[in-house]
Amino acid sequence: MQKRNLYFALAVILMFFTPVQVESSQELTVNADTLKNLKFDAPENLVDKKYLGLPDGRNFHLGQVRSNYLIIELFSMYCPVCQRGAGTVNQVYDLIQNTQAIRDNFKVVGIGVGNTPYEVSVFKKKFEVGFPLIADDNFIVQKALSSDIRTPTFVVAKLSGKNQLEIVLTRVGEIKDAGEFIRTLENTLGSH
Repeated sequence: MQKRNLYFALAVILMFFTPVQVESSQELTVNADTLKNLKFDAPENLVDKKYLGLPDGRNFHLGQVRSNYLIIELFSMYCPVCQRGAGTVNQVYDLIQNTQAIRDNFKVVGIGVGNTPYEVSVFKKKFEVGFPLIADDNFIVQKALSSDIRTPTFVVAKLSGKNQLEIVLTRVGEIKDAGEFIRTLENTLGSH
């Protein structure tokens, strides 16, 4: 009983220290050099590790993901907008996985801002997320952004060369239509 009360108290405390939640799109600058060098714990799930094409090891940098493009979702387990939009983000992932022309060029990863590995695993299970989710319980991704993190935020990066990363799109706020988001990607990448 005491453990359950402790977990509940911890959850309430964390709710007050989670990123600001927004629903509208806002400007955000992401420092690609800083982002590519942030070190995260590698997924323990071998399927997720293989999907990202990561080398053996306990840690990795986003620039090590084997793909032409990486869609990064910054979310929080405690963000109601992230929870509400999880199904649509899953649809984005499914559209990518089911479209041969883009499947080989895109990977999707979620970073649980301020979330522990346990919290990330709860979110993944509850919302049946098919792509890898990574914990960032120390808010290290904050270093790569121009301002406080607002969840959800989506960053699309072009990966090239050895550990090279270029930001091609940032979007703050919920994705309400998976098809529209894919079309936005296509339009943006057509200019790169």
